Amino acid sequence: MKINNLNKITFWVLATGLLVSCNDNDFLREKTESSYTFVNAFNVSSQVNDCVTDLYHRHKQILIPNSNDRWFMVGQGTDICDFGKSTNGEGSAVSVFSNWSTTYGKTETIYNEFYSLIARANLAVYGAEQVSWSDPADKEFAVAQARFFRGYSYMNLAELFGGVPIADTFFEVPNFNFQRSSRKDTYLYAIGELEAAAAVLPEHPEAGRVGKGAAYHYLSECYLALAYDQDRDASYLDKSIVAATEVMKYHSLMKERFGTRANPMSTDTHNGVPAYFPEGDVFFDLFQRGNLDYEEGNTESLWVDQNDIRYHEEYNKQNACLQFPQAFGPVFRNVYWRTELIEEGAGAGPWTGGGIGNDAFNLNGNISAYIGGRAQGRIEPTYFTKYMIWENCGNDIRNSATNIRRDFKVMDPKHSLYGTIINEGNIAQYVAEVTIPAFYPIHTKVIPIDDWGYDGLESGKNNRSHTYVDFYFARLAETYLLRAEAKLQKGDKQGAADDINEVRERAHAPLISAADVDLDYILDERVRELYGEERRWNTLLRIGGSVPNDRIVNNALWIVTYKAWSGTIGPDFLLPIPQSVIDSNLDAVLEQNPGWK
Repeated sequence: MKINNLNKITFWVLATGLLVSCNDNDFLREKTESSYTFVNAFNVSSQVNDCVTDLYHRHKQILIPNSNDRWFMVGQGTDICDFGKSTNGEGSAVSVFSNWSTTYGKTETIYNEFYSLIARANLAVYGAEQVSWSDPADKEFAVAQARFFRGYSYMNLAELFGGVPIADTFFEVPNFNFQRSSRKDTYLYAIGELEAAAAVLPEHPEAGRVGKGAAYHYLSECYLALAYDQDRDASYLDKSIVAATEVMKYHSLMKERFGTRANPMSTDTHNGVPAYFPEGDVFFDLFQRGNLDYEEGNTESLWVDQNDIRYHEEYNKQNACLQFPQAFGPVFRNVYWRTELIEEGAGAGPWTGGGIGNDAFNLNGNISAYIGGRAQGRIEPTYFTKYMIWENCGNDIRNSATNIRRDFKVMDPKHSLYGTIINEGNIAQYVAEVTIPAFYPIHTKVIPIDDWGYDGLESGKNNRSHTYVDFYFARLAETYLLRAEAKLQKGDKQGAADDINEVRERAHAPLISAADVDLDYILDERVRELYGEERRWNTLLRIGGSVPNDRIVNNALWIVTYKAWSGTIGPDFLLPIPQSVIDSNLDAVLEQNPGWK
């Protein structure tokens, strides 16, 4: 994996913890600055660029946190996944809505962190005006990135919380007089920022940075969200379609095998595993290390999170990694034999115990890549995600044995059932019922299929809890589905079917007709294509109406499978404004969302 400047600067900022840097030319100035404020913090343009780079790092912590209890944005509690029963229990379950209140930690964190991102973007925009720039284009690029993050943050806040206060300047002193804007005005502000960014951003920037493709992608989403808020206003739907189409000027879907694991003539190896993976396909290739960036030949990439083992090793930080194996993987080592199948000298379960050997499908025992590494079951897919969306899917490669692993051999050579295939269809005849929740399919887009996908094993920096593979914040397949959704809301069902079929044709899935298209179908297709990538709460709440309630109540893990909560969340559900924010706004009333008062 390459090293790029975004990683270099990000980890310099993290390692030093500095907002500002030393300027040798100013070393002999008589003016003493014993403390820094936003007024005197900027002396040179590189300091502004450091602030912009920090925006990328801060954003990653919202969507892909290095914390086991903060995976809300991947859709925990929605129709697609939740905290797993095997390690977390009902008290952690997001879809147990009796746990929610105006002080609910997960939603409070999201609200505060997007505003933190906005504050830093405001600081970068302010700083850009305080320093001299040798090239005006550099200033324009810095400001465009900051405005992108400002617009993107307000879009997210409007989708999740409705109308929110708009702060477009950096405050020197605390402000206790914020007023909520309408949801429409919040979207319009976000659109203005994203349009300003799109006009300046390059078509294909350095890996990890945002470009025109990402800006227009979120413009499409934001116009679509605004259309829902304004009773499916056709003018906003048209603008959503135009913005999505603009993305397609700069990017195209990957439709054939490509990249690091697709070449049968390759002699490359990693951790002793050959690079070439003959059972792979183009969907598999999209998520393999070395394949995600546009400059690596992936024309589908719009915005890619950058990760590299070398920065973890140099700075002893995990900010360059993804804790996906730990979060998304089932805890195979907690699955135990039925009493009558326990054998003397063998392990306690099919994938655990001292009897584990070391052969082609069992490398390194009970943290083997074969069973998803050192997983902790933090994210368990719903029955809907595991089965319902794949009904009548034909030869859809997204559901292939390569991309979703459902069958697993018994790994213990000291047990008489060694090599027997166990899956969810037959597991009850082998495994104690109480441990079955610790077993579910593995999506290889988030957990490597073998040790070729792991870095840091030899150095001891990784015990298969995490990976150092890049990952998508946005890619073109989602843009097609956004455009399909906008077309559907305009009544163009054939146009919507055509866009959906662009994605399904690449997946070798049966193509659909206009008669097949409705909003539920598009929401299902988003899961098939974007599980682990989509900001699912945003998708459901921007649509609003009965959609969040119906999709969650009918599919959520802890509601449907574990029966831990019953009830409804009501129409037009929005997340609660944090009570701490309301209480601290001393000089004005900050209204709470309906249902939370």
